[in-house]
Amino acid sequence: MAELTLAASRTETATIVEEGTAFTGDFESSCPIIVKGRIEGDVKAPTVTITSSGEVKGNVAAKTIVCKGSAAGIFEADNIELSGSIAQNTVIRAQRLNLNIESTSGRIELAFGQAVTVQPSEFPPGR
Repeated sequence: MAELTLAASRTETATIVEEGTAFTGDFESSCPIIVKGRIEGDVKAPTVTITSSGEVKGNVAAKTIVCKGSAAGIFEADNIELSGSIAQNTVIRAQRLNLNIESTSGRIELAFGQAVTVQPSEFPPGR
């Protein structure tokens, strides 16, 4: 069974910026990027995942962006999930946006560039 798990992990290619690693400059990959360290610059990939220890400062373009760490800059994707630390003046552009963020200083402000529709089924029970 361990061999099967090891073989499966070899077939899933990803570019990983490990914790303790800092990269400055444009960063582009044809496979998913997982950020555990820090990137300062423009990032482009099919999927960008910023872990809780990760930080990205710059413009990020992907089909899907998941951020559990720190984000600053312009983030543009079809699907974006945010639950980390979002810097002031960060721009988020998405077709689908999932937020689970909390302000540590004051209130959170959202400004929509166009009207959005929220489906009743998207609300948690009791709201």
